[in-house]
Amino acid sequence: MKILVVASTFPASDGDPVPAFVKDQVIALREHDSSLVFDVLAPHDTRSGTKTKTIHPHYTEYRFHYMWPRKWEKLAGRGIMPALRQNPLNYVIVPFLFTGEFLALLATARRTKPDIIYAHWFTPQAVNARIVGALLNIPFVLTTHASDVSVWKKIPVVGRFIVQNTTRKAQKITAVSTRSMNKLLDFFDEAEINTLKHKLQIIPMGVPIPEVKSTHFTENKYVLFIGRLAEKKGVTYLLEAFDQLAGQYPDALLTIAGDGPLRDSLETQSKNLKHANRVKFAGYVSGIEKQKLIESHMLYVVPSIITDDGDAEGLPVSLLEGLAGGKLCIATHESGADDILKDGKDGILVKQKDADALYTALTRILELNSNEKRTMSSMATKTATQFAWQTIAEKYYKFFFKE
Repeated sequence: MKILVVASTFPASDGDPVPAFVKDQVIALREHDSSLVFDVLAPHDTRSGTKTKTIHPHYTEYRFHYMWPRKWEKLAGRGIMPALRQNPLNYVIVPFLFTGEFLALLATARRTKPDIIYAHWFTPQAVNARIVGALLNIPFVLTTHASDVSVWKKIPVVGRFIVQNTTRKAQKITAVSTRSMNKLLDFFDEAEINTLKHKLQIIPMGVPIPEVKSTHFTENKYVLFIGRLAEKKGVTYLLEAFDQLAGQYPDALLTIAGDGPLRDSLETQSKNLKHANRVKFAGYVSGIEKQKLIESHMLYVVPSIITDDGDAEGLPVSLLEGLAGGKLCIATHESGADDILKDGKDGILVKQKDADALYTALTRILELNSNEKRTMSSMATKTATQFAWQTIAEKYYKFFFKE
């Protein structure tokens, strides 16, 4: 079976700071069934030094241009919504991305002749996959992440029509969390939702599970955040919470690993804290460096929020990485963590945009005795095994390519 994957976010190399979960999924699916042949289509990203065609062991990567001069190709790579929020002038580029992707998808599908088109994100991938699929008589499937559907609510009448039409024509649809699925279903009445249920399923992205589990549990007061430094990640509330914690625990430390549009403002915020000397910005980390960072910290926080303009998480892969490392995890309900965490068992759930709630959760964990901490760590690792890429890939395989 030949599968053409189209995505707006796809790393060009192992060291590329672009989120890698689409690439990891492709590799896991290919390893699950070596008869699957994957081509991946994504926009050029000047920051990642992308090439028009790259042959990898598990897939062939194609890139397309969508703006001239090339320096204006700013929408893809690290997320369309963050790029628009960072500079509203980038909205001018949106029609060019839609058009460029449509033409590239049409040309690539004609050339590679896939059996199925697999769109990651509704906007613009699923919309373009629906049109190209109709023109070339190729079925398409879709995975919706975060708030990629909600943007169509801002376009009266036409937006609702596009979402409904694309959803009806899709062969199968997955969402990475209940919240993401509900954002799609908000465009339908209850009667039609019942007619769509047979082709809908909630399947998150996966995570690599360390070969040796729970052997690096370290009982300290080190707090870790890993992720893109964007508004929806809620890091500003974590900084406030940690400042309270540091006042109570002199040996508490906070590491913020990642990069993004808010890094400068977050570093400025941290310098104004009473305990600024105990906050470290580690920058983007990956591979062994990331694993060592996870191993050396006991507490792992995912303080995600829903922004005022509706941008939100689906289910952060970083949370799964923390659980897989046996960390004591604190996450907001709004991150999508309430799909997988049992409060007080394998982690702690808190409400969004509440530094006091984060502080209370941190102290709640630190006040546990050693046996209770180790039990929570063990439960976290056990929860994470459900999301090992081997397991998740099998679910996607059966739902998209076998049923």
